[in-house]
Amino acid sequence: MEYARLWQDLIRLALIISLLVLAVMAVVVGMVFVFIGLYVALAETMKPWEAGIIVGIGIVFFATILVLIFARQGRAVSPKGAPISEQFTHHFNAQLKQIVGNTITQPNINIKSSDIVLTALIGGIVLGASPRLRQRVVTTLPSLIKFAGQKLLS
Repeated sequence: MEYARLWQDLIRLALIISLLVLAVMAVVVGMVFVFIGLYVALAETMKPWEAGIIVGIGIVFFATILVLIFARQGRAVSPKGAPISEQFTHHFNAQLKQIVGNTITQPNINIKSSDIVLTALIGGIVLGASPRLRQRVVTTLPSLIKFAGQKLLS
């Protein structure tokens, strides 16, 4: 239930972010046309290089104001609670710990602690050396945990 709500919130957040990106792109295109119009209007009354300097200063001024607004907004809003990535990591770590713990403690499996350490060491080296493999593990880990949990419960 909570997992489904979290995914709905993530989808809603992705939609909001994509709409904001589209809005910002529209504003940028509109500002380009405003500055081109300003340049053309100024170029009729003064030398083109003077009009270019005035429009360039206007663009720098506008960009500075936007940076200050975004910097202030970034400081004003602080997220409440743990980040979503930490929530996912904690959730998956708890599930993986339960599955591995149940597997290791089964009486018919003889696993030494040195085997676990060597496996973790080799896995860490392989994942550290291959970013592509690391990304695949991150994307397939949730389904792998669900599959292993279903097998242990049945």
